[in-house]
Amino acid sequence: MRHHPKKDFGLVVAITCSLLAHVVFFAGFSFLDFFRIAQANVAPVYYVDMVNLPVADPRSGSPSERGADASPVAPETSKGMQSPATPPQKPPAPIPDKKIPESPAETEKEFRERFARLEKKLEGQHTESVLDKLRQKVAASSGRAGMPGGTGAEAGSDYGSFIQSRLRDAFEKTISSSGRNPMVVVRLTINRAGKVIGYRVERTTGDKVFEDSVARAVYLAEENFPPPPGRKEFQQGFIFKPEGVGKK
Repeated sequence: MRHHPKKDFGLVVAITCSLLAHVVFFAGFSFLDFFRIAQANVAPVYYVDMVNLPVADPRSGSPSERGADASPVAPETSKGMQSPATPPQKPPAPIPDKKIPESPAETEKEFRERFARLEKKLEGQHTESVLDKLRQKVAASSGRAGMPGGTGAEAGSDYGSFIQSRLRDAFEKTISSSGRNPMVVVRLTINRAGKVIGYRVERTTGDKVFEDSVARAVYLAEENFPPPPGRKEFQQGFIFKPEGVGKK
């Protein structure tokens, strides 16, 4: 009577669990890589001023971040991200006659901890990439920044032009009128802390809807007013028209 050799079922179970753990790990890594690509495609949004920060004595130059002398920066060439190729699975090893001790399979808790560490590492790489772009942007802004016709020695704009740019941005969000060719001329008084303490209408075409949109624009822009240079009280007239905001 022939006897069949007994198979070591414990070793088979250990090898099977090890293979399953590797498959789960590679599947999780592929999912994480896909999540990283989705995050990398979201471009960060930055607020860019067309007027330099105000100074007391602006010099001659261009009213932009880079200045008139800054050379254009060549666009970065984006490199396609490749997903790691899944290695082919190894065929099950033949069962030896002698039992070989196997390391225990990775537990679910250990896998989650490893997955969290990988995710944290990728987030750090994404943050470093954003900081590198900001450093390149600052390095490219080495031109002669100033104001046209400026006679001072400081890189920046005059305070009135800076307030005008803030009013223009806010007015684009609030502009509204009920008649043709509306116009409002207002004089603003700004204290040493950058707060509007005086608002006087010097001239208007009588369009109440347009006047209300001007008042709301001033209220909205005031949140971004810095203190005047030298912490001195500032007064300036501004002309509001449908085409934009000018200085009086």
